[in-house]
Amino acid sequence: SSMDEVEFQQLYKSALDVLWRWILSRTFRTQREAENAAAQLMSWAG
Repeated sequence: SSMDEVEFQQLYKSALDVLWRWILSRTFRTQREAENAAAQLMSWAG
């Protein structure tokens, strides 16, 4: 079965929410490392 656009958007948002929570729960060694992780996620969010 295939997903419609609404289902896909809901899944996509949920996946990004999980990644954001993972980033926010991590301890980064430097501020730059944290900023790089956030920037990478933002590039995926498009």
